[in-house]
Amino acid sequence: LVDADRRASLRAHHSATHLLHAALRRELGEHVTQKGSLVAPDRLRFDFSHPKPLSVDEAARVAADVNREIRRNTEVTTRLMTPKEAVEVGAMALFGEKYGEEVRVVAMGGDEVAPYSVELCGGTHVRRTGDIGLFKVAYESSVAAGVRRIEALTGAGAYEQFRAASAQLQ
Repeated sequence: LVDADRRASLRAHHSATHLLHAALRRELGEHVTQKGSLVAPDRLRFDFSHPKPLSVDEAARVAADVNREIRRNTEVTTRLMTPKEAVEVGAMALFGEKYGEEVRVVAMGGDEVAPYSVELCGGTHVRRTGDIGLFKVAYESSVAAGVRRIEALTGAGAYEQFRAASAQLQ
């Protein structure tokens, strides 16, 4: 039996990793590439190449970009194509990975002409970016030389963090 709530939370966290990756590349530069990730029902962890900690402003701009794409509520599309076609449409691929004759290309955010994120991915995703609900960076830290880690929450977990922070202000 599939736990529908758990699956929806996994979809939201997984889809948010795609938007986070695109936002980091836009904010920090094209050198940013995914080095690892964890998608769980209650959080996501995203490891990426970058030589120094994110400033408070950089982290805030990344989160704002992700939340802007979530609010735009665009359709998430998945298309099957050859690896060559995927590269031609600008899909991010992990170098060193071996791909078959056909790959899944997931696009989300932006518009039909220029999606916000285009990546090769075999995972499960939301139908629309708005299904993610809300995105909140919980932590940013170092994993190894030149590798940073962001832990983040989506949906109800993100809301609870915002609520707890605002309750401390009162």
